[in-house]
Amino acid sequence: MLKKTSNEKKLVVLIGDGLRHQHFLFQLNSKHNISAVFIEKSEYPQPIAKTENEKNAWTWFFERRKVFEHETISPTLNIKTLNNPDIFYVKNNGLNSLKTLTKLKEISPDFIACFGTGILHEKILSNFPGCIFNLHVGIPAYYRGSSCNFWPIYNSDLKNLGATVHRIEKGIDTGKIAGAKLITLEPTDNEQTLAWKTIHVGTQVMLDTIDKWKLEMLHLKEQKQIGTLYKMKEFNPAAIVKVKKMVESGELKSQIEKLIA
Repeated sequence: MLKKTSNEKKLVVLIGDGLRHQHFLFQLNSKHNISAVFIEKSEYPQPIAKTENEKNAWTWFFERRKVFEHETISPTLNIKTLNNPDIFYVKNNGLNSLKTLTKLKEISPDFIACFGTGILHEKILSNFPGCIFNLHVGIPAYYRGSSCNFWPIYNSDLKNLGATVHRIEKGIDTGKIAGAKLITLEPTDNEQTLAWKTIHVGTQVMLDTIDKWKLEMLHLKEQKQIGTLYKMKEFNPAAIVKVKKMVESGELKSQIEKLIA
């Protein structure tokens, strides 16, 4: 079993398996030593498109995201990290397995940073009370759950695009808040850059949270307002059709220009 020295604080990272999650990990590891990383395989359901238009919109969105992430996120991974943490790959929902729990107990982390994983079960939370923090790419006073950097675009609510770091407690995105930040809109933004900006600022908020935690200056705030819960199944081809029209018609660009005028 791994043993801690008296002054050593162990940081563990739990992430999904996408490029955006790698960015999060590398940024954290460029500033902090990380004891271990658990990478959970993402298995998003493939919704059935009801029309050819929906099918085309679904393909359009994810092809644009693939190209954007390759061009924008991949270069950020060429950053120097402080150490080479142990990496454990787990299957979808594998973070809640007995095997993962046993390994986490062996590592005995003081702080667990999460981004892009499935919901952690009570058996994980109860073993590490008060030390698990999540990067939520949304503002939970308005948007909780899945794809919360998409729904403000869908709802023409760009002023509420941002990210939050909160302690994971019972409930979805309802835990005490360590920090939050809205994104800055620019005339050149589109649906992909807007979503990416929430990840970028959210990663910075997590870095700030870890810094404050290490300095014993971290103060958490209760959430006064609990926003709408968006489920994974709601992110479907029909929803993307609307955003595609907003982009191609210039409506999204007009909304951005009005907000930054």
